[in-house]
Amino acid sequence: MRLGFTILFICVVASLKAQYNIGFKIDNYDSDTLVIGYYMMDKQLVYDSLYAEEKGKFTLKTDEDIPQGVYLALFQPDQTFMQFLINDREKDFRVILDFDDLSKIKFKGSKDNKVFQEYVDFLGKVRPEAELLKDTIGKLRTTTDDVSEFEQALELIDAKVEAKQKAIIESEDNPIASLLVKANLPFEAKDFDDYENPAMARYLWYKKHYFDNIEMDNPASLRTPFLFERINYYLTKLTPNHPDSIAISLDTILNMLDPQPENYKYYLSHFLNDYASSKIVGYDAIYVHLVDNYYAQGRAPWIDEENLARLIDNANKIRPVLIGKIAEDITVYDEQNNPITLSEIDYEYLVLLFWSPDCPHCKKTMPYFIEFDKKWRDKGVRTFAICSKHKDKVNDCWEYVKEKDMLGFINGADKYHRSRFKIKYNVQSTPKIFILNKDREILMKNVGGEQLEKVMEEILRIEHTNR
Repeated sequence: MRLGFTILFICVVASLKAQYNIGFKIDNYDSDTLVIGYYMMDKQLVYDSLYAEEKGKFTLKTDEDIPQGVYLALFQPDQTFMQFLINDREKDFRVILDFDDLSKIKFKGSKDNKVFQEYVDFLGKVRPEAELLKDTIGKLRTTTDDVSEFEQALELIDAKVEAKQKAIIESEDNPIASLLVKANLPFEAKDFDDYENPAMARYLWYKKHYFDNIEMDNPASLRTPFLFERINYYLTKLTPNHPDSIAISLDTILNMLDPQPENYKYYLSHFLNDYASSKIVGYDAIYVHLVDNYYAQGRAPWIDEENLARLIDNANKIRPVLIGKIAEDITVYDEQNNPITLSEIDYEYLVLLFWSPDCPHCKKTMPYFIEFDKKWRDKGVRTFAICSKHKDKVNDCWEYVKEKDMLGFINGADKYHRSRFKIKYNVQSTPKIFILNKDREILMKNVGGEQLEKVMEEILRIEHTNR
């Protein structure tokens, strides 16, 4: 019986032992608070706040798993910080530093942190020497002086750095340090001088290999300062600013993230929210792409049925009025109740304007639409203005048309909403604008009245270039 009790007691004590026990000893630090933070995408979030056990001594202790990655110790009250690494192997280690000289940091019990800190210190020593050599070589090349001696010295430094990087990356004892060093390795494209278009060949090669050194499916990558920056650069600098191109790049990124559920979840959710709220005209097509190809296909299992249905319904409303789609035909009525059918209007270009007499923004921008119509009416551009009011409120539309001198427009309304124009054109607020060509293709939408003329000029320029 005594043996059984002893075994039970040992098990209970073992279960109470903290999984993580990370101590901080900070000399010359007067605050009683140390904030622990971590990287998440483009943000730095708080993980925990530690309170001094005695002056300069803090402990991060928890039975919970701490996600792997790069963490921050933020000093109060000035928010300066130092970085440290957490992996799933080294759970009991110490950080020793002097608040008056944060360049000197020591780690005990964590090879991952020790190796990375030694690497940072090493770079700090050789970088000034390398920069001086580069500057010297650059200056001497403007003369006839021989620079081979300096080039050899620079090559020697590069070789030392590469050897250090290789040793860190190939070691299995420092997983986060290896991840960070590998992610920041420089790479140069091969020689493309023999290609017909060297610049394009170099760009395509660079884009294809851009993520070669990034472990996208490593859970620790999510909590690093580099992953979001790399993904953002790929989307904004290496991808043409067109919804179709961006959608392809998003698919590339998400496919690389997919093997790691948490990385994939965070970024798919981020992309959806980002493009759903984007004010850039045409980016709603990216939102629809994400809903159609990920959420509606069951590739976002964390979302509940209600929110999934809402996303799909929203995408279904947006899809028919994406740029490039053929606008649906509708029939509304003039003040005398004569039908006006969109497809029967003779125009080269049509500004389809949904408005309301009690809409503050409509009142503010209507003078721009009126001025535009007067200037462009004889150039094959018509304005088809549809009041969004129904039933008895339609009378307000006609009064406003006369009061504001909108008589040059093709004016219409639909008293009983038989045309269902609000549904077909996803009119949830006014003013809402579409620019159509003679084939009823949607060329542009959601243009402000003050920008309408410049947008129309650009459309004509593009159309003329493509002929």
